[in-house]
Amino acid sequence: MKNLFLDKLYDAQRSVCVEEFKNLDKDLFKDISRTKEIGICTLIDTETTGLNHRQDEIIEVALRQWLYHKKEHLLIAPLKEYSELNEPLKNKISKEITKITGIKKEDVAGKKIDWGVVNQMISDSDFILAHNASFDRPMIESVSEVAEASASKIWVCSLNQVDWEEKGFLSAKQELLCIFHGFHYSGHRALTDIDALANLLLKGSYLPEILVNAKVKNIKVDCVRAPFESKDLLKAQGFFWDAPNKFWSKFVPEPELSELKDFLEQKVYPEGKMKAEFTPIELRDRFKA
Repeated sequence: MKNLFLDKLYDAQRSVCVEEFKNLDKDLFKDISRTKEIGICTLIDTETTGLNHRQDEIIEVALRQWLYHKKEHLLIAPLKEYSELNEPLKNKISKEITKITGIKKEDVAGKKIDWGVVNQMISDSDFILAHNASFDRPMIESVSEVAEASASKIWVCSLNQVDWEEKGFLSAKQELLCIFHGFHYSGHRALTDIDALANLLLKGSYLPEILVNAKVKNIKVDCVRAPFESKDLLKAQGFFWDAPNKFWSKFVPEPELSELKDFLEQKVYPEGKMKAEFTPIELRDRFKA
């Protein structure tokens, strides 16, 4: 592994000290005047009854607005926050979900998210950032009160739009990334999660890479009518199984498309019988369901 942060964490005895994260470190904030180069972004996290945005419900949401520099792509200082629990109407909170989130049935009894507040915070933002936007965006947009505002915004993802592997990290899981940056926290409560994520972004200055990658056009590649025996090859190339449509799919940055087409023609579709479909994804449509 590349010693990106570990060398900074070692003490004289070559031991590593990992501190408990309790609050955002004000020493990392920047004192700057509000100008036209300063915008607002929002970090968001949801806790839910499950993984299916069509069936499951949000049981907690947290948002924190941040000032950021539009040209330098840096977080500057936190602004408004909102966090609330929510009693699900159709789903039960399973033991597995309680184990993951720490949220029990009695915790959410009578609680309700003010979606008007959420809608306003999203509407006021230049972009929305989550650590797994492919999960959080569909969940947020399953709520009718905020679906339109969210759908009009650019979502970015610290999980998928930073090349963590290239930087030497063996996992892009947020808790592990934070430990490698010298702090740990008690997840998965939503507000703690997004503040820990902000602390990670501040310590590593990763927002510039996220926003640069967010501007790269993506192509959705659907391997329609791919031979069954190619499934292991496709899985190894990072394709996921689209169960409703019954084919393997992958989102590919446009500069990598030519190489992927060569792979499909040589390894998946023999004798030039290319059946794959290629669909450009607009910037505002990234990470939608």
